[in-house]
Amino acid sequence: MTAYLHIGTTNTGNQEKQGFLMQNEEKLLQKAYIYPKSLRVANRHWALVDMVLELVQKEDILKKESVLSHIANERLLRAIENFKSESALHKDKKFIFSAEGIVWDFSTKKHVEILEKIMRELGFTQIYIIVYFRDTLGYLNSHCSQDHKNNMGYYSADFAPQDHPRKYIFDYEWICKTHAEVFGEENLIVRLLREDYVGGTLLKDFVYHLGLEWDESFVLKQTKNESFNLLGMELMSRLNQKDLKQDNLNSLLFMARRKFEGSKEKRLKFAVQKDIAKAYVDYFASSLEWVKNKYFPHKNSLFTPVNWEEYEQNYTLTHMLSKDWDDVADFIAQIIVSKNEIISSLKEQLELARKD
Repeated sequence: MTAYLHIGTTNTGNQEKQGFLMQNEEKLLQKAYIYPKSLRVANRHWALVDMVLELVQKEDILKKESVLSHIANERLLRAIENFKSESALHKDKKFIFSAEGIVWDFSTKKHVEILEKIMRELGFTQIYIIVYFRDTLGYLNSHCSQDHKNNMGYYSADFAPQDHPRKYIFDYEWICKTHAEVFGEENLIVRLLREDYVGGTLLKDFVYHLGLEWDESFVLKQTKNESFNLLGMELMSRLNQKDLKQDNLNSLLFMARRKFEGSKEKRLKFAVQKDIAKAYVDYFASSLEWVKNKYFPHKNSLFTPVNWEEYEQNYTLTHMLSKDWDDVADFIAQIIVSKNEIISSLKEQLELARKD
């Protein structure tokens, strides 16, 4: 069997790609491709990540004849059994997997080697790895927002690049070398966010590199993951510091994303401190240069160079306008409405229970 394994990186349109694959499951099946349900958590194949994270803790796991037999987590064992049934029904199809957690959580070559053994044991003889990279500065700005969204407990701009808790996600050379060494250089497909798309769009580029022809009847109802504006950054950073249960934070995040993601106003568009920005761009410049020379030798630079003379940092909300307060009030109103709806629903359920 053949697998196309999309590994990320994070914040490179993953939600858009995964949503596309889910919405077009039936059409993909008609084209002899499958986006398998059995290893998915929500819309991503996070079970693959969780398997590796369990197994990587075991000594000498790579010497074992079977790594899957050493998984103890019942949820993952069920997922494996479900996949075996699913793959038996579709062994004539090409499989598409997507899990940006592979880049996000895999910090050593051992992680990647375990992943490769898992994929082989699941029955795949041909495995293509697809990875998308974005410019370092855009990646850093996006992660500063994501830190608040995910309540990471740290903030990327507080760290020098060499000290970042997930420094490896910025090291594109390491990501390429590691996956090429494990899966084979000929099986690694390297793409750039917003650069040289085949067909002119991210999804058309992605579909092309899956070996598919674009179909104008594909469903394209997409929800994109955008960064917070400064209001969202300030709000979620403070909410994350409160003693709230995670479910409450998830509900607040959902509402905050609807209100504060994206901004057409320059004054609300987040831009990390200039000294931090320059430190990251400079530190990972050699990594980008390696990727350029290896995979894009025709380009003068992997991404458009930053014009530091024109760069304007914008990382703190220094003043608020009347409409900003309106947005905050709308956010609070959403919380109240949601709370009231939940209470009303619970009351109805209690009334029904009493009648029964």
